[in-house]
Amino acid sequence: MSTSLAKVPASSSDAALVAAAARFPTAVWLDRMALIDGQKATGGAMGLVEHLDAAVAQQREKSGSGALRPMAVTLVIYDLPDRDCAALASNGELQAANNGLAVYKTQYIDRIAQILARPAYSGLRIVTVIEPDSFPNMLTNVGVGMTACDNVSKNNVYVDGIRYAINKFAAQKNVYMYLDIAHSGWLGWDNNRAKAIQGFKDLVQGATTSGSLGVIRGFASNTANYTPLDEPFFDGTDDVVSTGGTTQFYEWNRMVDEQTYLDKLRSEFVAAGFPSSLSFIVDTSRNGWGGPKRPTTTAADVDDMRIDRRARRGNWCNVKDAGIGERPRANPDAKRPYIDAYMFIKPPGASDGTGDGSTTTPNSEGKRADPMCSSSNVDALQGAPHAGLWFHEQFMMLLRNAYPALK
Repeated sequence: MSTSLAKVPASSSDAALVAAAARFPTAVWLDRMALIDGQKATGGAMGLVEHLDAAVAQQREKSGSGALRPMAVTLVIYDLPDRDCAALASNGELQAANNGLAVYKTQYIDRIAQILARPAYSGLRIVTVIEPDSFPNMLTNVGVGMTACDNVSKNNVYVDGIRYAINKFAAQKNVYMYLDIAHSGWLGWDNNRAKAIQGFKDLVQGATTSGSLGVIRGFASNTANYTPLDEPFFDGTDDVVSTGGTTQFYEWNRMVDEQTYLDKLRSEFVAAGFPSSLSFIVDTSRNGWGGPKRPTTTAADVDDMRIDRRARRGNWCNVKDAGIGERPRANPDAKRPYIDAYMFIKPPGASDGTGDGSTTTPNSEGKRADPMCSSSNVDALQGAPHAGLWFHEQFMMLLRNAYPALK
């Protein structure tokens, strides 16, 4: 964020937007083992201990005297071997063929769990978003020609890794686990959602000796994605989701927004045996869709009134015309008490990946060019760096197109 502040004129409207954005909390992504220790001593990123120490210091500062005020810290646990099996932008540093699962358990999950268990952090509420994308990738891409997804399924790489993480964190009362549940444009179809309900039930039941489905707090939706919370001018009726529309945008997926998706997921997960206390968090860091292109009324064609302005709903890389959405806050929807919070899980300004065709060989973090980020994707903002690196142009776009508008 400091990079962007240095690039905008002082006292400009853009500078005011950057200053406003600095107030919002974002998750800490632990997407490689080196980030557990960090590189603060040499001017690099803070490590996990430093983030937690900073949270404790904030907690004490805000509490003044007496009991400490509640303080939540959100961590993204994201380093499975062969992760994101159907994509290229964020494949990661570990490979199952090179003992990656054992390394993931002992040098990644064990180390994080040991740090979180320190008495100094017992007063913090640690929110963990566990392994975005990978398990849904596997569920929906097995047997369709995606060799990497076939292999992780056959070898139980994702299942063993995520179960190990659940088991480790379950021992710590102040750690709240949310498993990534993708988004409505991915698992919203009836057949995909059915796979997800059964797949996640089997996954969670096998994580502990008790087989309890209540060992997790719930699920995180829309992580690093752009799907709106609500499409205000329509719902998933036949005329909207029909493949006869201009762009066939919804393709018979009746889950046209995250609210509809979460309503359906909760009822189906509870029917499958999950406890009624099952809850959700939603990433709203890039799903506001404000700005001049946002529709303001109903129209004859769904393409003229949907606030999701993508050409294709499956486009996920540095999407043009997007804006940050609802601000991070707890218990945001009185009609949906099972939504624990809106959160900025993916920090606005963190790139989704690069379309640079010269970077076809994975770098030291396992990241490389992805066709979804290239100029052939009409929705992808060009000039992006590798996934996770700061993308100033995207950041400013998100702030300018915020909905509600930033003040």
